[in-house]
Amino acid sequence: MPQAVQKKIESPELALTYAAVASVNGAALVVQTPTGQMQARKAVSCLLAPAPGDQVLVSVDRFGRAYVLAVLARPDALTENRLSLTGPTRLTVTGGDLTLSAEHGMDLASPAHLSLAAGELNVHAGRAEIGLAETNFTGNALSANIVRIRTVARSVDSFVKNWVQRMTSCLRYVREHDETQAASARQLVEGTLTVQTGNSVHLAEGHVKIDAEQIHLG
Repeated sequence: MPQAVQKKIESPELALTYAAVASVNGAALVVQTPTGQMQARKAVSCLLAPAPGDQVLVSVDRFGRAYVLAVLARPDALTENRLSLTGPTRLTVTGGDLTLSAEHGMDLASPAHLSLAAGELNVHAGRAEIGLAETNFTGNALSANIVRIRTVARSVDSFVKNWVQRMTSCLRYVREHDETQAASARQLVEGTLTVQTGNSVHLAEGHVKIDAEQIHLG
């Protein structure tokens, strides 16, 4: 066998040992082994980020390169468990569902963007609070069944082709100006229509018609 091929297939001897994490500085670790302290790096396959005090499994080759393969025990139960990955990451599940559950809460955070895409989206919560600087909603249909709505807005612009409202009673309080511009308008009142103003002005370019059984002016 050629000498070059022999060197290519040679593998350095490995040794596995237990160690304790002495300190963590980014990706660099200092571990305490039975033979003393040494520098080590977290292996890519070790998803749980080591923390000081953790008992870990370390592989060491004959060149002195050491990698933390796994976190075996964590004496301090209050230490945060952190999964550490570098670079673009994708979690793929084939032939089944993915469920994430937490007893006390769950947070999703990203300084860039967060996307949700699904054939069906169900959200159930006892209370919801949403703060958005700008919102764009596009949909074909919206159905809402709500007991009470309270809205506070500085200004509202609505562009609607057809609007039908059915209410038991309606009260409107306008502090300043109220104006309606329409091609035509009609009011149908089954009972009594009362209009009370400080001053009233009716202007018509054509004619004004008042039709009633009795008309009282005065």
